[in-house]
Amino acid sequence: MSTSAHPFRLTAAPATGGVLYAELGGELAWDSADELLEAVRALLDSAPGLSDLRLDCARTTLCDSMGLSALLALRRDTEAVGARLHLDRRPPFLDRMLLLTGTYEHLTGRPERAGPDGDTPSGAAEEPRFPGL
Repeated sequence: MSTSAHPFRLTAAPATGGVLYAELGGELAWDSADELLEAVRALLDSAPGLSDLRLDCARTTLCDSMGLSALLALRRDTEAVGARLHLDRRPPFLDRMLLLTGTYEHLTGRPERAGPDGDTPSGAAEEPRFPGL
């Protein structure tokens, strides 16, 4: 159990039209990575025929190396069921981490690039907040 000021949470809406929407919040870190994996794997098991898993990351406050490892594992898990993982509304710190670790294109499906100020192309405006979450 996390004693963080921003404890991890995952909220999901029932899958519709082959798309499962979930919202991440708080710290995705060493003490919550397994919780994320277990919860999302249970969601994947309960949604046969899934084509897309859309994770809204806007309320994520931290992602450490274990959190990144969990996201990479989720990418493998979604591919294994024939679905695509989308990390929507990513905070800038998450984009920077993905760029620094060379996982940006792998986890976002977009070419790696940085703006003229060296900042990253945040996913914050990619998708609207998911209805029902």
